Amino acid sequence: MFNKINIGTCQRIIRQIFGSHQIRFNRKATVINNCEMNYSKEELVNMVYAIGEAHGNCLLASRIYQANNPDLQRYPLTKCFVKLKERFERTANANYEKTARTHACSNQDRQIDIVGCAIQNPSTSIREISDEISISKSVVHRTLKKNNFHPYHPEHHQFLTEQDCQKRVLFTDESSFANTGRENRHNYHHYADQNPRLMRQDDHQHRFKVNVWAGICGEYVIGPHFFEGNLTGNGYLQFLQNDLLQLQRHIPPDDLNRQWFQHDGAPAHSTLAISSNLTTS
Repeated sequence: MFNKINIGTCQRIIRQIFGSHQIRFNRKATVINNCEMNYSKEELVNMVYAIGEAHGNCLLASRIYQANNPDLQRYPLTKCFVKLKERFERTANANYEKTARTHACSNQDRQIDIVGCAIQNPSTSIREISDEISISKSVVHRTLKKNNFHPYHPEHHQFLTEQDCQKRVLFTDESSFANTGRENRHNYHHYADQNPRLMRQDDHQHRFKVNVWAGICGEYVIGPHFFEGNLTGNGYLQFLQNDLLQLQRHIPPDDLNRQWFQHDGAPAHSTLAISSNLTTS
C-alpha cells in the first residue's frame, strides 16, 4: 500500500527536484514553467498581445496573460516574456529562431590547426590534439580522416649496430639472365657507299633462362648458386635447406650462429614454409 501524503508535501518535494524558481502551483494543477519549453504559435501570439497591453512591462504582461487564460495548465515565467519581447523587437517575429548548425570540419582555420598539429608531431594522438586546440575528439578524428591522415603503426625490427651489419647480416639477392633480351641496334655500324642489306641471326627459338643467387656477409662472398628456370618457393626452400650451409662452410661457426639472413620481398621468398624454415633454423 502507498503512504498518503498531503498536497503541501507533494509541492515541497517537486520544488526540491525541479528548483523553486521553475515551479508554480495553482488550485487546479501543478505547472512546471520552463522558459526553454516550446510554446505553440497561438500561445506566443497571446503572449505578444499581453506584452503590448502591458506597454512592454513583462512582469505586468505575465499577470495579464494569466488573467486572460485562467484555465491553462502551464504559465510562462516573466523571463519568458522578456526573451519573447527581445526576439520580437529584433526579428519582428514571435517564432523561435532556428540557428543554422555549422559543421566544425567546414571551418578552414580549424582544419589547418588540426592538420598542422598532426604534421608537426606525427606521433601525437587525437586526444592530445583535442586538448591542445580545445576541439572535440570526434571533430579531430573526422577532420584527419577527411584530409586522408591515417594512424599508421610502426613495425618492430631488431636493432643493429654498424658491426652487426658488417659481420652478422647476410645480404642476398638474385638476378635472371636469358638470351631473349633486346639489343640496341644503334651500336652496330657498317660504313659503305651502298646499302649492303646486312642481316644478323638471332636464335630466339631455343631459349634459356637462369637465375643466379649470391650473398655477402662482412668480408665473405657466398655463392654464386644457379637455379634452373624460374625461381619458385619450393626450389628456394630446397636451396635454403640443402645448399646454403655448404656455400658458407668457409665462414667461422661463431659468425654463422649469430647471422641474420636478409632477402627481398620476391614472391618466392614469402611462402609460409620458407618463413618457418628461417625462423627455426
